[in-house]
Amino acid sequence: MTDVVRIEQRLQDPPQFFILPADEAVAFGIPAVLGLVSRQLFIGLIFGALLFMLWKRVKRGGGVRQVLALVYWILPKEITLYRALPDSAVTIWRA
Repeated sequence: MTDVVRIEQRLQDPPQFFILPADEAVAFGIPAVLGLVSRQLFIGLIFGALLFMLWKRVKRGGGVRQVLALVYWILPKEITLYRALPDSAVTIWRA
């Protein structure tokens, strides 16, 4: 019986990359890596930091659910991916 089963103590914790949650690490990491690849590391780090702060603000305000709700209500039906959902601009409902 050398098999060890690891049971997480807090299942609701988001996945982490070093000390950052995974989504925040991606928001900072992608511009930083693109800046490194294009030999503009300083600009990539600045853009990554700005994107990181913007993403933290979006998450604090309601997160991805709020952004998706905003997309649903603001953008026209032809642009969004929500074509299967009912139209949000219906003025008369008939039952």
